Amino acid sequence: MDRESDDHRWTVSDRLTSNGSPEYPNSIEDLSTGARITFLERGVDEQGAYLLMEGVLPPGIDSGPARLHPRAEAHSEVVVGRADLTVRGEARTLLPGESLHIAVGEAHSIRNSGDDTLVVRTMLRPPGEYEAVTRALYEADAGSRPDVLAVAAVLSHYRADLRLAGVPWWLQRPLLSVLAGIATVLGRNPLT
Repeated sequence: MDRESDDHRWTVSDRLTSNGSPEYPNSIEDLSTGARITFLERGVDEQGAYLLMEGVLPPGIDSGPARLHPRAEAHSEVVVGRADLTVRGEARTLLPGESLHIAVGEAHSIRNSGDDTLVVRTMLRPPGEYEAVTRALYEADAGSRPDVLAVAAVLSHYRADLRLAGVPWWLQRPLLSVLAGIATVLGRNPLT
């Protein structure tokens, strides 16, 4: 399905099974930046629940501000390109075949500073509602010119799965809550 507004364009490939859950693989793309995430598989194995996804970043594009997963760990491997990552405030570059483990609660961000498209495959454990929060952030146009109120509403709702790094949680939580309320009143909350 395609969605379009005056300020942004993004597409979603939503295929649902007969019980209404997503069919895999399925993708979401921000047409304004060219960034894309394909959710490859969601399941449970001997280590527990997981979500396997592949992120694509064109040259010069980043994944947004540093963030953290309060309940999940991630293992990311570069498939193609050069990934410039910041984890725990430390800059690092990964090339194809190299990987990185991101522990629960570790702040991280990624940027494609190379000349080629970057492809990173990530396993998130446990996945929580990460797929839903990502879709909602794309709907809030978080990739190009974000609607700050809409993004705040999404982050407030999915606070157990994704938080901004750099702003202490004791301050971030009430601020997001207030902004989410304003977004709802103004009709800019993508979750309502």
